[in-house]
Amino acid sequence: MKRLILSLAAAAGMAAAPALAADLPDPYEPVAPEVYGPTVFNWSGPYIGAQIGYSWGDTSGRYPPGRAGIDTNGVAGGLYGGYNYQVGPNFVIGGEADISWADLNGNRTIGNFRYKTRTDWNGSIRARAGAAFDRFLIYGTGGIAFASTKLEKEGVGSQSKQNVGWTLGGGVEGAITENIIARGEYIYQSYGSQTYGKLKVHDVETDANVVRAGVAYKF
Repeated sequence: MKRLILSLAAAAGMAAAPALAADLPDPYEPVAPEVYGPTVFNWSGPYIGAQIGYSWGDTSGRYPPGRAGIDTNGVAGGLYGGYNYQVGPNFVIGGEADISWADLNGNRTIGNFRYKTRTDWNGSIRARAGAAFDRFLIYGTGGIAFASTKLEKEGVGSQSKQNVGWTLGGGVEGAITENIIARGEYIYQSYGSQTYGKLKVHDVETDANVVRAGVAYKF
């Protein structure tokens, strides 16, 4: 009788096992952590900065008794600001304006007179386009340039002119932080022909090469 009871209990346990197994939760499988790639810098947005650089160029024209040029050079520094818009992951377009206070001078004896030329300030309004590689941007730029020039003829007098011309250049920018951007830039500036009638100097053309560095805050 005892053997019969043990056999019936074993059979009942074997029959209930599948049902109990069905009620148990599925074995836990750990979820793999999500992997995030490095954050790509976004160049879009407004910015404002300060810059300083060195400039060299030429003021050439028809001085009595003939055509001649006066070499100029000096330091220029000021402010710039603009807006970038990132088109896709690697292309950036935008616009920029700048103004610099300059100390560009040159002098030369032409004929029987000593001439001096000076640029007190210059600026530009330019378009920009470039290729972005995460936190680095290589760009080209071009637009309208402005400058104030003064020509002096020793013993005769001086005359000032406001010049409008064009500018073209390029540079490299690097994002130091999310908001601080440093740059190195080369700009060529060329202005239209001017006549200094008071000094009897005609067809004066002024150009300048500028190498400058800047730091901007991106909003």
